[in-house]
Amino acid sequence: MWHVHGSWTQALVAGRHRYLIPWAADDAAEGRGLAGRSWLNAQEIGLEELGRHDVDLVVLQHPHEAALCARWLGRRPGRDVPAVYVEHNTPRPHAVSSRHPLADRRDIPLVHVTDFNRLMWDNGSAPTRVIEHGMADPGPLYTGDIVRAATMINEPMRRGRTVGADLLEPLSAYAAIDVWGIGSEALSLHRGGNRGAVTGRGDVLAPQLWGHVARRRVYLHTARWTSLGLSLIEAMFLGMPVVVVGTTMAPLLVPGEAGVVSADVATLGRGLRDFMNDHQQAVSAGKAAREFATTRFSLDRFLAQWDDLIEEQCS
Repeated sequence: MWHVHGSWTQALVAGRHRYLIPWAADDAAEGRGLAGRSWLNAQEIGLEELGRHDVDLVVLQHPHEAALCARWLGRRPGRDVPAVYVEHNTPRPHAVSSRHPLADRRDIPLVHVTDFNRLMWDNGSAPTRVIEHGMADPGPLYTGDIVRAATMINEPMRRGRTVGADLLEPLSAYAAIDVWGIGSEALSLHRGGNRGAVTGRGDVLAPQLWGHVARRRVYLHTARWTSLGLSLIEAMFLGMPVVVVGTTMAPLLVPGEAGVVSADVATLGRGLRDFMNDHQQAVSAGKAAREFATTRFSLDRFLAQWDDLIEEQCS
């Protein structure tokens, strides 16, 4: 299994299996290995060593990984070795007419992370299922003592409207916003005073990241066209109230008592402002968010569903 999304990979390798994570010295696209993580059941392995191991199942997450597997493992996924393909993203380039690269591959099950993604992708006749995110509980760390909003966005300048980076400026009129994530340092917008500012805080790894985020009054999720972000789920686990752009799966999975979900920027802004002005309301909404998240996105449920899938494919 290639290391693509750190938080998702961390959840999967918490299972009871042994996980080989390919590493390539000269090309991260061919294998970034553990990337500094310490995962008990995961072993970083050079691409040239893959063929020496008896692999039971391949977990694909990008189309090019099938060719890498055939080249370095010496076995073709779905034909010579069981495989599944995890699709983390919403359809691209078109919302309803994008055909999945594995459409009609009946030998490789296609695993989506939300019902919305499975609905919107054209999967052809490929066998599909949904396994929603899961994560280990970091605990109710929320304090909200810093009267600013927090958000986590990787590469906001490059990804732009897709992740709602353009919404940060108008929403900063209602509350100051701190942004964590890769490339977030490039964001800087100050309008004076504590409110009306966007500040990029850079890339900080969990669990240190959670400590910073949980001190902010509210979590803001601006993504327009991404899968349900693990960062939003993490914030709910922390016990944070949430203000969420109402697109893709978010309106179906964020309970009303946990915060504000809307497609109207002014409504989102008022939600931010209300939480800034009422700490007790923020605490109450955060408790509801945490109660929902710990039930819906538990690590035990996630791993049990993956165990079932692995057993099916390897039997």
